[in-house]
Amino acid sequence: MENLLVISLIIVISFGLVYQILSFILFKAELKKTVKVKVKQDADYQSITILKPIKGIDDQLETNLISFFKLDYPDYEIIFGLHSYDDPALKIVKKLSEKFPNINTKIIISSFKIGLNPKINNLYNMYHKAKNNLILISDSNTRVGTKFLKLLANEFEDKNVGLVTATIRGLGAKNLSSLMENIHLNTFLTPSVIVASQIANISIVVGKSILISRILLEKIGGFEAFKNYLAEDFFMGQKVQELGFNIITAPVFVNNINETWSLRKFLNRHTRWAKIRAKIRTDTYFLELLSNPIAASFILGIAIHREFSIVQFVIVSVLKSVIDYRFLKILESDIKWYNLAIVPLKDLIIGTLWFIPFINSKINWRNNHFKIQKDSLLTPILNSYN
Repeated sequence: MENLLVISLIIVISFGLVYQILSFILFKAELKKTVKVKVKQDADYQSITILKPIKGIDDQLETNLISFFKLDYPDYEIIFGLHSYDDPALKIVKKLSEKFPNINTKIIISSFKIGLNPKINNLYNMYHKAKNNLILISDSNTRVGTKFLKLLANEFEDKNVGLVTATIRGLGAKNLSSLMENIHLNTFLTPSVIVASQIANISIVVGKSILISRILLEKIGGFEAFKNYLAEDFFMGQKVQELGFNIITAPVFVNNINETWSLRKFLNRHTRWAKIRAKIRTDTYFLELLSNPIAASFILGIAIHREFSIVQFVIVSVLKSVIDYRFLKILESDIKWYNLAIVPLKDLIIGTLWFIPFINSKINWRNNHFKIQKDSLLTPILNSYN
């Protein structure tokens, strides 16, 4: 029995390392695609409304928002949505709206709820004030380059494209938890979006940045259709595909700024994300076990009880860290090579969190407590939803 376990773990470790190498090859090929701003007349660009839901002060919030006021795009507006006048971010939003009077800006403050998903509630309240043809859903903890909108809008020249997202890159870590978050974003989440599309034909939409036409958004049911789903971004993409349109992840960076995360925030997010993935696709969730060779190597070390257990764990950790470093180089990440010493700890934590969805289905999201059901459908825990 022990021999069978050892052999199984060695297979998992080997598969995991091969998978990481294959992911790197596919990811590198995708990001090497040339992306240029095509020469167009201003009138050829569709007008865009940026919906920017805000709750509290994210890391570098003001700098993040400024990047959206400085976009090189002929016709766009920004709508900020907040749930309360007491939100400390309101002062920053008002200051920037006054600082950049050339950008059409609206601020919507409303606590109205159409469902259980707080982000969807915020987007719904903003959407009715949008005036333009294309809608960009953009998280407040993101920062972009000046050509960002043009590069995304160019994808709609293909009439088969219905939704465009950008390539996520984690930046700015100043402590251990933020470092783990950005490494995981850059070496697991972002490559997984590309690999899932190319290998399994599964389009994963991550809500950091979503560009969709107003017409198509309304055809898939508007924001109301996703009001009680935690994974609203994933199902938005699914609905778009059901109507026969393609989803594109453009090789254009949307920078997710994570500077001073607490360990609790890191654990809470990845527990929540694990529960989402487990509830949406149990089959692919089980396959994730094969993509964490460090966790498998740790279990192998416990199983064999020999000096070699430490040696093999170090070898596997080094190999995985080298592959992760190559991912970071492709993404032009600000993470230094010596920061990768944290990779074994990060992967062991992620490996442990993988089991949580089978034990507990409760989540804490934006200070609200829910149970997550099949397909990430939310049900409130009594007396906790506000």
